[in-house]
Amino acid sequence: MTEKQLQNEILRTFGTIPRLRMWRANTGVARIEKRVVRFGVPGQADLTGILPEGRRLEIEVKSPTGRQTPEQRSFQGIIEKFNGVYVLARSVEDVWNALRKYLEA
Repeated sequence: MTEKQLQNEILRTFGTIPRLRMWRANTGVARIEKRVVRFGVPGQADLTGILPEGRRLEIEVKSPTGRQTPEQRSFQGIIEKFNGVYVLARSVEDVWNALRKYLEA
C-alpha cells in the first residue's frame, strides 16, 4: 500500500467518528499570476485534526521503509511539547492504537 493509499484509508476509517475531526494537511507552492505563494509548515504531518476536548492531532503517514525527515521530527517535538498527539502511522492499526484512549473515554 502506498502512503497516499494509506492516508485515504485512515481518512475513511476515522472520518465517520463523531468525536473526531481529521483532514489532509497540504504543503507546497503555487504561482498566482506573478506571485509565488507557499503554504503549509515545513515538516508538518500529512493529516491533522482535533480530538475530544480540543487536543491537536497530527498523523505522519509512512510506508514500511519510510523515514521522517529532520523537519518532521522537529514538528513532532513541537506538537508533543504542547500536549498534542503525534502519530507516526505505517498502518490504520497504528492510528487505532494511538487514539483508542481518546476515543473510548
